[in-house]
Amino acid sequence: MNDKIYKTDYAIPEDLRVYAIGDIHGHALALDRMHEAISMDLLREPPRAAHIIYLGDYIDRGPDSKGVIDKLLQRLGRKDGIQRTFISGNHEYGMIAFLREPEGSLAQSWLAYGGISTLKSYGLHFEADVIIPSELQSAAERLRTVVPAEHINFLSGLAGAIELGGYFFTHAGVDPTKPLANQGTEELMFSREPFLSWPKPLAKMVVHGHTISKEPQVLAHRIGVDTGVYQKGGKLSAAVLEGNEVRFLQVEPT
Repeated sequence: MNDKIYKTDYAIPEDLRVYAIGDIHGHALALDRMHEAISMDLLREPPRAAHIIYLGDYIDRGPDSKGVIDKLLQRLGRKDGIQRTFISGNHEYGMIAFLREPEGSLAQSWLAYGGISTLKSYGLHFEADVIIPSELQSAAERLRTVVPAEHINFLSGLAGAIELGGYFFTHAGVDPTKPLANQGTEELMFSREPFLSWPKPLAKMVVHGHTISKEPQVLAHRIGVDTGVYQKGGKLSAAVLEGNEVRFLQVEPT
């Protein structure tokens, strides 16, 4: 756990604590550990209300993408008084694109950036972990037969963003030159620059994943919580927001 507390010029609604979990990337054990860390945090000092926001990129690169989706669906159905919002990352967007149009450029990018590990987690294997162009359609058809319908419905229905008080939660970021209400899929799921190095505050503090940093980042306009769980030495991080304070929980992937 990172015990440092940051203060911002923005605030979460009164009597609410928000946990924003960064990119999970197929690390089901890390997700279990983060849920345990959140449970312990809630027990130590119970808030009046709690909201867990998952910032996307649940799949790809790690060993158990299917297991991560199973665990998220279990949380979705819980009646424990905790509100949950599941945001789409570019990797979920890519998987759905592969299922719909496997020969499209987005689908092929998905395969190149970790999709093969997701196929393997659903029991599909390919020689040398490569799918040649002539196999794309058949690979997508095979994936459709093994992915549970509830997984497809979940991945297809993920949110693009959510606003709570002075905070805006999304996967990758925003175009800082446009109003938050006008952000599209490209901005919310794929943003890098000029968002990352924008030099001044925005209308709301943006909480995001997508871009890896060694430790969580708190800047004037954004809070980044992707700390590279799938990389050597990486961790799974979550921002804890309450009032105008921000702190972090972190867990190891293995």
